[in-house]
Amino acid sequence: MLELPTRTRDLITKERGAITDLLVLLAKLEAEPGHVADVRTAADDLDGIFLLVVAGEFNAGKSSLVNALLGERVMPEGVTPTTDRVTVITHGEEIGEAVDGRDVVRRTYPSDLLDTVAFVDTPGTNAIVASHQALTERFVPRADLVLFVTSADRPFTQSEREFLELIASWGKKVVMVVNKVDILASDAERETVLEYVARHARDTLGSTPEVFGVSARQAFQARQSGDQSGLEASGLPALETAIRARLGADRLKLKLLTPLGVAKRTSEHYKGVLDNRLGLLTDDSTTLEVIDRQRKRFESEMRRDLGLHVGAVARVLEDVARRGEEFFDDTIRWRRFAKLMNTERVKDEFQAKVIKDAEAEIDGRLGELVDWFIQRNLQFWEDVMRFLNEKRAAEQERVIGEVGGRFQYDRQALLRGLRERAEGALEEYDAPAEAKAIADRLQASVVRTGLFEVGGIGLSAAMLALLTGAAFDITGIAIGLTAIGLGLLVFPRQRARSKRELRGKLDELRTALEEGIGKQFALELERSQEKLSGAISPYTRFVGAELERLHELQAELGDLTGRLATLKHEVETTA
Repeated sequence: MLELPTRTRDLITKERGAITDLLVLLAKLEAEPGHVADVRTAADDLDGIFLLVVAGEFNAGKSSLVNALLGERVMPEGVTPTTDRVTVITHGEEIGEAVDGRDVVRRTYPSDLLDTVAFVDTPGTNAIVASHQALTERFVPRADLVLFVTSADRPFTQSEREFLELIASWGKKVVMVVNKVDILASDAERETVLEYVARHARDTLGSTPEVFGVSARQAFQARQSGDQSGLEASGLPALETAIRARLGADRLKLKLLTPLGVAKRTSEHYKGVLDNRLGLLTDDSTTLEVIDRQRKRFESEMRRDLGLHVGAVARVLEDVARRGEEFFDDTIRWRRFAKLMNTERVKDEFQAKVIKDAEAEIDGRLGELVDWFIQRNLQFWEDVMRFLNEKRAAEQERVIGEVGGRFQYDRQALLRGLRERAEGALEEYDAPAEAKAIADRLQASVVRTGLFEVGGIGLSAAMLALLTGAAFDITGIAIGLTAIGLGLLVFPRQRARSKRELRGKLDELRTALEEGIGKQFALELERSQEKLSGAISPYTRFVGAELERLHELQAELGDLTGRLATLKHEVETTA
């Protein structure tokens, strides 16, 4: 066994460590199984033989080139696609063949050229059988060196350029072979074709590859007949020399670069996936911020507008108080003595002149308050729903690339759940039932202030009963004072006292009303906000946790990418 230098062994150890870390990271990213398999296979191939992959379009003469290099018809040839599986040809004392799975055939052949290298003949690309190209593309990551074969009668087609771009994306070293140069009429025409291929290959690869013109058919015939001059004229010896040179000084370097190229391409791909996911989550975070701003604006507007509605109820009470003061001014007088003695008459007059339609007005204002709250709450949910639907429509039009995995499933499920909860809140919102429930809770809240008890009557009736009771307490006192002969002196003071006490009761009532409505309003707002919070909290937790997790993975991937770049530089300069 070849004893490797210490420096090379250290590089291999570092490389295995970096690839192992990449595999761990891919597991965290829930990478596609095919990508994981590419990285794992590339690492395993470090211990394997050097793989020289022959690739190109169908009918470019790939199998003919392999046969010419080996000097025997090891591979079938034809004008139609003849290679439908990847064929790995290695050294063996005898010619043999074994099927390795559904897509790979392993053949052995006794050739010195195969002592340190395995030839890999691949199905032609751009063939009518699409699976052939897929097979070849899947094997490209394993290549240590690629012989890219194009035909002199149609050199470097658009589809060949695209395939070469794929090969280059894996960081592969490429040798360009222009086959069938024997069909060209002159050396000048041959040089023109070779220069054309070299120029376009350089533009595609970003570096100038070696380009060889050969006639595989002519070389095979010359080798079979022992025609050395014909073999030289075929151009094959120059290609063989280049291959042997690569298998000498560069073989180990190319072998070490193969898994690094696979790791680099895979890490670049998942950097894009991470960027994509983080972009989506940033949008999601913005969505949550917008909803939170809507919530805060809703709460602020509700608190602001509450004062207007409470003020409307207070104005009804103020009107009652004003009419009550006028009633006292007109009623608590000596000349009304006889009238004051008729309690029922005074009561009826108080009801007609002071209370009037205040009960209906208060009920109306309280009803407007409740209806306002319900309508604004419903409008808020409709705004949230509209925003989510607009976001969904915009996202469906956006090309988000490859995301997949648990991330996409969880995110879509949570977004769908949020939309469904918002839709459910709208569909289940029973405005009349909600209004009655809020009104009942409002009445209970005001009663809890301890100013009065409602019993079996409504809140407005209870408030006015309190005022009426206060008024008749006052008139009763006036009557009593008059009865003991103090009328002319006491009546003015009693009127003032009556108005003060009525105003005091009114202030207590307004305070109780504002306190009760304020507390209940705060509870109703809290109930509404809790409903929204319950709807979005799973989504919020997911966004926060995923942002933290993906930023950590992004940092890990950045560190790993740096390690891979450093290793590549070390291999290129020291291996």
